[in-house]
Amino acid sequence: MAEAVLSFQDVQHRHKIPAPRWSKPWAQRLGPGIVDLNLKLYRGSILGLVGPNGAGKTTLLRMMAGILPLQTGSVMERIDSEEWTHVDDLRTLVGHKPEQVRWQGKTTVRNILLELGEMRGTEGHRIDALLNLVGLHHRRDEQLDNLSQGMRQRLSIAAALLGSPKVLLLDEPFNGLDPVAAQAFTELIQRLANKGVSIVISSHMVAQLGGVIDRIGLLHRGQLLDEGPLGDVETRLALNGRYTVAGTGEVDLEELLKGIEVDQIEHESDEDGWSLTFRGEAQEVLQALLSNGVALSSWAPVAPNLVEWLCAATGMDVQDISLEVASSAMLPMRTVEVGEDE
Repeated sequence: MAEAVLSFQDVQHRHKIPAPRWSKPWAQRLGPGIVDLNLKLYRGSILGLVGPNGAGKTTLLRMMAGILPLQTGSVMERIDSEEWTHVDDLRTLVGHKPEQVRWQGKTTVRNILLELGEMRGTEGHRIDALLNLVGLHHRRDEQLDNLSQGMRQRLSIAAALLGSPKVLLLDEPFNGLDPVAAQAFTELIQRLANKGVSIVISSHMVAQLGGVIDRIGLLHRGQLLDEGPLGDVETRLALNGRYTVAGTGEVDLEELLKGIEVDQIEHESDEDGWSLTFRGEAQEVLQALLSNGVALSSWAPVAPNLVEWLCAATGMDVQDISLEVASSAMLPMRTVEVGEDE
């Protein structure tokens, strides 16, 4: 297993929102944000941080980047296999790519990186190496106004990598990318992970992260509900072992699958064929169908979507999981102690 490089322990940042009273018209209280979160980041690992709009993903990334201060909790860095030390300035360890960076102007790609590199003490040869890494070497003299969305995303990653950070944070990096650009961007992220960079990708679309991430973190109402390798989290939330099989012709699935332990989740049929979604021993089901001459047209495991992840993690019904932006009055799911200003 890869070793952890950073550990966030009981960290919290809740935004202040207006709470006017007659005697204190400008009074504020703590509103939504990140509450009592524990998370470790691993070398060369790609963590997908997923949750609905308003879950706190951007707030968490800004905390991890050192942009928002920690109101409580601490951050530790691993020095060697045994020793950890307290981190005072995350900006020396973390590179951050916000969701939107407006690269505009007549200056060139290389010149803007040189200007930013002065603040990080990055020399020119390092800038050229970054341009090669993100695939912008042949666009080094291109004006910012002429860049496509995919090129702008690559430039944002190059800027985030100034200073050779151990951790790279990407906020909704696939927004606005066409499928070809998204695939190229995915390959770039995987190359960085192979070089040992710990990567965190924030997204509200689980499907976009398929085949990219190796760990998943479920964030809802400012709390990390579960985190770990994809397979482990699926198993803990009973979302594993689901398959969909489809075929043509009339079949009696009840009779064909008699004696096989199968939990039929959904069964549909029409004049074009039939489909069955189930949980159970996939090999036994497949063998039973084929040995009885059933014509199959498709067979695939079922990956959980965002709503299924959150329903399983929270125990809430789909009607109770809002995918809209959270209200400013929304408080965390757990009951937490509040201060006098709340």
